[in-house]
Amino acid sequence: MRSTFSLVAVAFIAVHAGLPGAAAQSTDKKLLHATLARDRNGEPTTTFRSDSAKIYTFWKGNTLKAGDKIRAVWIAEGIGYTALKDAKITEASATAYKPDDDGSFALARPKGGWPAGKYRLELYVGDRLAETLKFTIDSDVTVEVR
Repeated sequence: MRSTFSLVAVAFIAVHAGLPGAAAQSTDKKLLHATLARDRNGEPTTTFRSDSAKIYTFWKGNTLKAGDKIRAVWIAEGIGYTALKDAKITEASATAYKPDDDGSFALARPKGGWPAGKYRLELYVGDRLAETLKFTIDSDVTVEVR
């Protein structure tokens, strides 16, 4: 009787070890991590001034494959008082050469400065969205109330 119970237990474990949920746990690891910064040596931030020269993003792979294409898409979610919503600003790409490869992208200030508002950066590995970073551009005006 014990040998039958042991066989059933081993069979149960073997069958359930291959469940989709178990595989999903191992594939849920993020492909990469990223941060935004005001300059090449700056601390991570999500708030920028309208006179910032560039906005940088630094990414580091976790489980990339050699040849993976990393694509950065900069998007204006809602800026100023215009009806401009979710407008693509530009995009750039790089190629990964190892699982933990790293790199950076930068977006230069437009003529006249950045319009105040909400923005986001979407990072893709191939066609898969790997990371979304939201940030704001604050106006440089400070109002003091007395």
